[in-house]
Amino acid sequence: MTRIFLVVLVLFLTACSTQEEGDFKTAQKNISQGKYKVALGYLDRVIKRNAQTDYPLEAAREAARIAFFELKDYEKTIEYHRFIVLHSQSEKERLESQKQIAEIYFNNLQNYQASIVEFSKLQQMPHTDLEAAQYRMNVARAQYYMNNFFQAESEIDSLLRLKADDNIRFSALMLKGNILVAKKEFTKAIDIFKGLIDKYPQRSMQENVGLTLAVCYEENDNFKEAIKVLEAYRGKYNPPEYIELRIKRLQERMKNAPGAKGFRK
Repeated sequence: MTRIFLVVLVLFLTACSTQEEGDFKTAQKNISQGKYKVALGYLDRVIKRNAQTDYPLEAAREAARIAFFELKDYEKTIEYHRFIVLHSQSEKERLESQKQIAEIYFNNLQNYQASIVEFSKLQQMPHTDLEAAQYRMNVARAQYYMNNFFQAESEIDSLLRLKADDNIRFSALMLKGNILVAKKEFTKAIDIFKGLIDKYPQRSMQENVGLTLAVCYEENDNFKEAIKVLEAYRGKYNPPEYIELRIKRLQERMKNAPGAKGFRK
């Protein structure tokens, strides 16, 4: 009886493997012809069987690639990466798929709440200090985009206590400055932006940190300092007329400010 059962089991597994192989090859043929939706249907059939062969995982990898790059179907792409996270024997592959899930929610779907959940999962997986800082940076951005300024600032402060390279530290401090601006804490924001300009002058010029600093000075009615900052951008900002208009407007505001005794250029 046992022998008969084993024979039937072998025949069944062979039939499943043959069917999966056939569906996978048909999918590949449709891919080569640019019939991506048809191909995805065959790959889904392979994945749903989830038999103990290499085909389901290979199908999930190929389906994720097609759904993302060819069909721009980001929800489906996430489904395929979740399958890989659950079934791949490779820790590196599981980690990479989890990263893809988090980044798709953040960058492609702008579903910031979901991205926070997925980046939090990454923090529980093996990671370097640099990766930990990147994950926190993305969580902070997500919180900022949802106007959760307290949570965003808390994430930034935690990030700044980690070992992070200058690129991440610059981005983190820039975001903290923007959070303070959103909270209308302009004096604190000024300290952040001035520190960035002093420590990262070239990057700050490229990122137009000075323009944001000028806005902070203006909001604090410190028109003289705002003009001084903007003057550093003369000849360095395109279009140049924008800087001249900003300076002229600030000069008018300073001249008309309560208590002003006139303004001489």
